[in-house]
Amino acid sequence: MYYKTYSDKITSTKSPEQLSLLRITALWAFSESAFGGILHALTIPFRGLFIASAAVLFISLIALFSKSSKDILKATLIVILIKAVVSPHSPLTAYFAVSLQGFLGFAFFSSKNFYRISALLLGLSVLFFSGIQKIIVLTILFGNTLWESLNIFIRQISSEIFNAISPQINYGYLLIFVYVFIHLVAGFFIGVYAGKLPQKIDYYRGIVPSIPNLSSAEDLPKKEKRKKKSWFLRPTGIFVIIISVGVIVLSYLSPDLEENVAVSVIIMLIRSLVITFIWYAILVPFMKKLFQRFITKRKSEYARDLEQIISMFPKFRMIVNYCWKNSEKKKGAKRIRYFLSTSFYYLLLIK
Repeated sequence: MYYKTYSDKITSTKSPEQLSLLRITALWAFSESAFGGILHALTIPFRGLFIASAAVLFISLIALFSKSSKDILKATLIVILIKAVVSPHSPLTAYFAVSLQGFLGFAFFSSKNFYRISALLLGLSVLFFSGIQKIIVLTILFGNTLWESLNIFIRQISSEIFNAISPQINYGYLLIFVYVFIHLVAGFFIGVYAGKLPQKIDYYRGIVPSIPNLSSAEDLPKKEKRKKKSWFLRPTGIFVIIISVGVIVLSYLSPDLEENVAVSVIIMLIRSLVITFIWYAILVPFMKKLFQRFITKRKSEYARDLEQIISMFPKFRMIVNYCWKNSEKKKGAKRIRYFLSTSFYYLLLIK
């Protein structure tokens, strides 16, 4: 059969049991609100990368089964509302990330004639912004002094160990490049994969077996309930403290380093504390009040959708629990890959 456009082909291959946009939106909301916690409990690294990749898949699916790209904007708003209800303590940057993902999806899928290219561009853009988000935050907090300190620290330690190292290499910028590059590579692969979703769904629709018994999520590792850690006690904060203390110590032990290096690092830490205080004590409360007003106004408009979507979450957790148990025969990275892929298709296709 000849198709004028790729969009025509997508439309023609839809079955009467086509995926519900509400269900896909629910899965995106579940990914943003609950799946991150599950990945944390399973101690899976690069959780942010996985969550951003999942967003690319769900936005691509919404574009695939919707009549207009405006449905992506509606789904984005619903996801933000659910995130505010289910995870009220999420940082404002998380809501910004979801908003940006939805806007990019709306822009790239404004035409379905280039579905695969749009999915690829979405994957690259979303993962790129996911990668640079932390870099931007760290630079705002600590300035370029952080990257200069990292550069000094690695050079000095390496020179002590290897006795020879190239002074031309800027290790701070190299670390930034590697971190963003990893996200771009992930964005490329997830974008290509998202472009193949029409064929993948048709394939898995026929082979995904029914789940015999859905039990509660008791077999999933439990995320311990504990007080929220201060920013400086999280992995990134500990990393910054180690680098800072290391450079200060080296500045007194190494004759090659200028004395003002230690002073610059101390000023950097004071600056970060001041910015953190202003952010959390003044800006965040003000912005949250504005955000809560927006949420309150919109809740009633989408009340029915929110209720339906949140009611799906317990079953989603049971499906994830089943997939985790079902992957126990595999080990390491193979288990993670099998768990994530089976979870995706089971959540998508099992009613």
